Amino acid sequence: MRHQHFIDGLTETTEEDQQCYDLCFSSAVPFTAHWENLDDGMKVFQWDAAWEKYIKHRADLIDHEGREKYLPWNLYRSLGLNWVDGYAKTQGSGDCASFAHFNATKASNYVNAMQTGKVPREFALSVVYAIARGNGRAKFGSGCNLNPLSKWSATKGNYWTSDFGKYDVGRYVRNYKSGSQQDANALKTQTIPVYLPEPTFDYCYAACAAGFGVHIGSHTYPVASVPNGDGIATPSAWRNGGHAVALVGAWKGKSGKRYVIMENSHLQNYAADLLNPNKQWGCCLGEEDIKRMATTRYGIWYVALCEMG
Repeated sequence: MRHQHFIDGLTETTEEDQQCYDLCFSSAVPFTAHWENLDDGMKVFQWDAAWEKYIKHRADLIDHEGREKYLPWNLYRSLGLNWVDGYAKTQGSGDCASFAHFNATKASNYVNAMQTGKVPREFALSVVYAIARGNGRAKFGSGCNLNPLSKWSATKGNYWTSDFGKYDVGRYVRNYKSGSQQDANALKTQTIPVYLPEPTFDYCYAACAAGFGVHIGSHTYPVASVPNGDGIATPSAWRNGGHAVALVGAWKGKSGKRYVIMENSHLQNYAADLLNPNKQWGCCLGEEDIKRMATTRYGIWYVALCEMG
C-alpha cells in the first residue's frame, strides 16, 4: 500500500522551549492542592458539568471502597481524631446555622483527609457565624441566613478550636480579636462553597454520595425517627420553624431506595439503625423528605468544601 508523504513538523527541544515548560510547570499543583491554602482570596466552585463529572467519579470510588467506611462517624474513629468538643455537639443558642455549617464542612473534610493525608481541623463554632451576623464585625445572637454565612466563611475562613478552646458561645465572641493570629489561621481554612442549582434531593444526593456535606435551611425538620424496612432510621415526627441542618452522607437501602443522612444539633434524639448502633444526632431522609423541606427562604443550600490548611 502506498502512503502519502507528509512533512514532519516536530523539532528537538531547545533551551527556549525548555524555558516554556519550566514556566508552565512552576504553576502546576497536585490535584489534592484544591484543598490547600493557595491564597487568601474567596473561592467558589460552580455546579456545572465538570463538577458533576468529578463528583460522580468520587462517588464511584467511595462505592468501590465501601460506603460504610466513609460515613463521617466511622471516619472520625479511623482517622484517630480526638477533638476537644468530640465528634458532634449540641447548640447553646440560636446558632443552628453555625452547627449545620460545621457539620457539613466536617463531613467534607473527613473524606478529603483520607485522600490528602492531612489531619482535619476542628473549628470553633459560632465565630464566623457572629461575623456573618454583623456583616464583618462579630455580633453574636440568634439567627443567621445561609448566604452571609457562606460568604464570610469563604472570605474570613473557619476559626480554629485551638485558638478558642471548648465551645462556649459567649466566650468565643468575647475572645475574638480582629487582625490577630486567629484571623490569620482562619484564612488557611476558608470555605469553598458550591451552591446547589435547586434545593432538590438529586443535587443533595449527588454531593453527599461524593463524600461532601451540604448545608441546608428549612421551615421544617425531623425531630424523631424510627427504622424502616431497609433498617434505616427515617423521620417519625417533624417540627416547624426556621432551622439549619447538615447532610453528611448518602446511602442506598436494600430496597434500592436512596437516602441522604441528616445531622442536627439538638442532642442525640434519633433512633439507632443499621448504620449506627447508637442513638444518633440525626436520621436518613428520602426524596419525599427533602421535597418537604425544600426552600430558599433562608438562603441558598450549598456544598461546604474547605481548604485543609
